[in-house]
Amino acid sequence: MYEAYSANEVAMKLPLEITSLACQRSCGSVFTGSKVGQLFVYSPKRTGRRGFDLDNLCKQFERKAVQDLAVCEEAEVLFCVSDGQMAAHCLKNRHYPVIAILPKVKPVHCYATWIREDSHVMYIFVSSKKRLSLFKWIDKDFHEVRFEYNQSFTDKPSTLRVVANTLLLSCGREYLLISLTETSTEDEESWCGECRRLFEFSDNPAILEIGDRNLLGFSHGDSLVLTNFQGQKTPLADLRFSDVPVDLVYDSPYVVALLPRGQVEVRSLNPPYLIQSMVLSKAALLSPGNAGYVFVSGPFDVWMLDAHSNIRKNVSLLVAEKQFDLAIQIAELSNVFSDENKLEIKRQAALNLFQRKKFEESFMLHAEIKTDVITIIQMFPEFLPEKLQKKAAAFDLPANDKKRALLALGNYLSAVRSDLSKQLDHHNREKVNNQSTLNAEDLKNLHISLQVVDTALLKCYLQTRPSLVDSLLRLHNNSCFFEDAESILLAENRLPSLFILYESRKKHEMALELLKTQAQDPDSDPFFHGFNQTITYLQTLGNTHLELICKYARWVLDKDIDSGLEIFIGEESEVARNLDRQAVFAFLRSNYVAAVIPYLEHLVYTWKETRQVFHDALAEYYIIRVKLLFQDYVHTFPDDENIIRVGDEDGELGKMRRQLIKFLQYSHYYSPQAVLLQLNNCVFYEERALLLGRLKHHEQALAIYTSILNDFESAEEYCRIYYDRNDEINSQVYLCLFRAFVKPSDPIIAGILEKDLPTPEPDVLSAIRVLNRHADKIDTAYALQLIPTDTLLSTLSKALHTVLQTTQDSASAFALQRSISARGIASHRERLRHVLSQRIVVGNASECCKCGKRIGNSAFVRYPTDGSLAHFGCHKDTSEKIPS
Repeated sequence: MYEAYSANEVAMKLPLEITSLACQRSCGSVFTGSKVGQLFVYSPKRTGRRGFDLDNLCKQFERKAVQDLAVCEEAEVLFCVSDGQMAAHCLKNRHYPVIAILPKVKPVHCYATWIREDSHVMYIFVSSKKRLSLFKWIDKDFHEVRFEYNQSFTDKPSTLRVVANTLLLSCGREYLLISLTETSTEDEESWCGECRRLFEFSDNPAILEIGDRNLLGFSHGDSLVLTNFQGQKTPLADLRFSDVPVDLVYDSPYVVALLPRGQVEVRSLNPPYLIQSMVLSKAALLSPGNAGYVFVSGPFDVWMLDAHSNIRKNVSLLVAEKQFDLAIQIAELSNVFSDENKLEIKRQAALNLFQRKKFEESFMLHAEIKTDVITIIQMFPEFLPEKLQKKAAAFDLPANDKKRALLALGNYLSAVRSDLSKQLDHHNREKVNNQSTLNAEDLKNLHISLQVVDTALLKCYLQTRPSLVDSLLRLHNNSCFFEDAESILLAENRLPSLFILYESRKKHEMALELLKTQAQDPDSDPFFHGFNQTITYLQTLGNTHLELICKYARWVLDKDIDSGLEIFIGEESEVARNLDRQAVFAFLRSNYVAAVIPYLEHLVYTWKETRQVFHDALAEYYIIRVKLLFQDYVHTFPDDENIIRVGDEDGELGKMRRQLIKFLQYSHYYSPQAVLLQLNNCVFYEERALLLGRLKHHEQALAIYTSILNDFESAEEYCRIYYDRNDEINSQVYLCLFRAFVKPSDPIIAGILEKDLPTPEPDVLSAIRVLNRHADKIDTAYALQLIPTDTLLSTLSKALHTVLQTTQDSASAFALQRSISARGIASHRERLRHVLSQRIVVGNASECCKCGKRIGNSAFVRYPTDGSLAHFGCHKDTSEKIPS
């Protein structure tokens, strides 16, 4: 395809046969081991010219042929295998003396070094006589480490390579993978290996680590099988060579294979092309150098394959032939090209991918190089705002290809929008701390880009993924051009989506008008049916939009009072709870009287409203409603019918009176006097009694129970509620009840003007019953004076007994209290006499037991337990620190 490498001479016609080859990457030196044990070291010319000079010749390197060489710069060691024995030579000494020899293992067939990433310690796996051994390189010597594995080898393991925590090897005709696990204890380091067979192979085994792609390559006949690091096959195609490779080297992005008869073949991994083929006389060994360099040796010659010399020419050729994948790989690995050159290649590659209808790959590449998103959208002019469409050139695609392109575009735009959104969020966070790095122009461009992207994404989703439209519109920073989005959604008849647009942009009146018109249309989308959407929306608006809330609450209240009321009292909305309650009350009172009582009840009972205006209003509307219902009810009432007790009325009247009584008992925030004035003179007896009780007009209230209702139990319950022995008026409530029975009052004192209510006769028996039950709460001496003189003594006997018993109990309790008090006073006097009789001497030597300073003329305290003294201030400070 092209000349990837140029072959440059390193050393030609050496006097001794080369048996091994290695490279020291830090300095670019090449090591060649000979058949007689000598070591040749060639280094790049220092004059700046190309080529290599013989830098060193170590004639006493080994006694026999150097079978293998490996440079380990991390440990400054040159490993060597000669005559089946492994040795470590010092890399820093020009004579390369032997540091350590591996005596226990011989012959060594092959080995692999491994430097652990966590500890940076070097380990060496060694294959010898059908077994594996593990050594650790510490203190310039080999230290054997216990290594157990679950595999018996039928042949000597060869071609060892360690990748991460995995040992890969070939044995016989198959490749094996051993997972390494450390099983060390405090006393001994040990490792175990779990062996797994991968697959069989033929001919020469070889294992390549392709690190930049997280791949492994296994030689199998004339092919290179590609797997991941776990040995599992990948989607990438295997590489096939012209013959069975003798040796393999990976030099990104190429695999260099040495074939029989000195043929060197260069192939790319992805795409798997034959790039170059050359013949180097009797070439037998390969060794990787620095990136872009591979060393080749024959029996007496050494070459360097250089990928840098033709790199510009090769990339230009690949771009011209539209082989962009390979061109990008080569350009990225080279420092010859500027960043702008690399970006231009990728732009052309992305355009080529689009033209080849590989839309997903094209947009991924555009995302990688951060192409201006507006430039991308210009390939689809219909997705741009009108003012930008004139400059755009559309691609003419068939329908199926257009759909695939739009799907890929949607994924791309979604990723771009996510990135733009993160930039804006980051700016907003930094802005709070005055640390923003974006200037006004950058911020403006960022907003414009987001607007264009969101509008294009909306149009794209409508054609490819309609289900994602609503999610896009709900995003907190959705920036679609409003007019464009509105017209698009109307044209597509996506009215629920249009509502979401209005809602997200806070176009409240437009959203509510849409909800209203669509709810009244029987053929509208089910999304709009009923009141729920309107109610929920109105509950989110708050006091700043109260006028709007009232305006669009009307049609809901017109349809259903209970549903409309939810707008103002919904428990799921904290906003509704915080609405201006007086304004809401005024709105309901003026327009929807039927909603007033439920609204006020919710304020009082659920939200615990304490302002008097609402409590007075609720009482007022209860009374108005009860009066209206009572007018209808009283017409069906016979003239001689007895008084019906509160709540016993049929239908709504009974229910409403029960609600009124409940409220009058529950609330403490209405004005009893104001409510009392609203009550009719001839009805609502229980209500009047409750209100009179709140005003502490107990005589009037009890007159209703005793003179009109004739209800002893209710009168007694009334007294129980209001009795308070510490209150001057409420402490006399039982006496008032007693007096109401023995000296009944005219009902007119309770404000009852009905002419047919006579003054009742005294009820001595009921009065005596009060005395029997509550003598301890009544001034009995005064009460007995009120009993008529003609009352039989036998009638009073039981009451007198109760009075006497109560008097005796009171006297006994008072005597006991007096005795206890007297005893307490005597005790305190005795303690005071004892304290006064004690002498306290304060001299110059007297010190405070708290601070250690002298008492002097300061105020002090004396502790009775041990007689110690303390400053009054110190004692006070100590007392305050002690928790109560």
